[in-house]
Order: sequence, then C-alpha cells, then structure tokens
Amino acid sequence: MVKVTAMAFSRLKRKLRRQPEGIAVRITMENGHVEFRPDREQKGDVVFAHRGQSVLLVGTETADKISRKTLDVIHTAEGDRLRFIKPI
Repeated sequence: MVKVTAMAFSRLKRKLRRQPEGIAVRITMENGHVEFRPDREQKGDVVFAHRGQSVLLVGTETADKISRKTLDVIHTAEGDRLRFIKPI
C-alpha cells in the first residue's frame, strides 16, 4: 500500500482549500505519468483521510501501480511538488 507523509497530507489539504465539500485529490496514472486532480469518491476507491477529511483517492488499478511507494513533498526551483519517493 502507498504511504503518505505528513508533509504530503498538508500539501494535499492546501490544494483542497478552494474545492467544494466532498472533493478530494485523485491520483491517476496514464502511460507512466502520475496526475493529481480533484474528484469525488467512487466505489472501490482507497481513501486516505487526514484529521477526518478525505484528501486522497486512489482507484484500484492505480493502487496496484503505486503500491510500496511513498508520496512526499519535494522542494524544486518552481516550488513544492508532490512526488513519489523511494519507500521509507
């Protein structure tokens, strides 16, 4: 199962500030590229909550592809970014 660091949870919650209630960030993968987009929970999703709020949604197909990875925040010249890092 994917792990999410405290910094990544914090970043996800900031991304959701302007979204309506019930919206979380969904991770999808297409052609090896990871995307983060706002979405509503769907049947079969793996849901990650932080302090009672659903913040991250992962579909079953994507969950298989990202298992044993860690979602964290890395600092880049363009600003902080969500990225998968080696397992910790």
